[in-house]
Amino acid sequence: MEIIADEPELDHIALPPSNASLSFPHLEIRLKEQTVSCSGQLVTLTHHEFAVLAYLARHPGWVFSASQIYEAVWAADGEHCGTAVASVIGQIRRKLTPDTPKGGYIRTVLGSGYKFNSSPF
Repeated sequence: MEIIADEPELDHIALPPSNASLSFPHLEIRLKEQTVSCSGQLVTLTHHEFAVLAYLARHPGWVFSASQIYEAVWAADGEHCGTAVASVIGQIRRKLTPDTPKGGYIRTVLGSGYKFNSSPF
């Protein structure tokens, strides 16, 4: 990169930082290893569960519709997502915060979709 940095005919592209993990209270998501720890305990997630959790956790507080999540994770048209997203989010909730009635890290926004809440308790 240092060699080409001074080349005038090349546009400089700012690459996003490659965060190795996302950390929140009681939760660590290790992106490269595709593992999740909750309160110090390793949590086993399926591929889709991990992908949905990581997708939402990268944008805390943002609201995503089920179609948007489906398109991002399944790489398919979100019009036909059916209950796939709701099912996966339910599984994530049961595995991460089974005793939290408000949904824990992933909250439902009625009429809109889902958002990641970095303060689940």
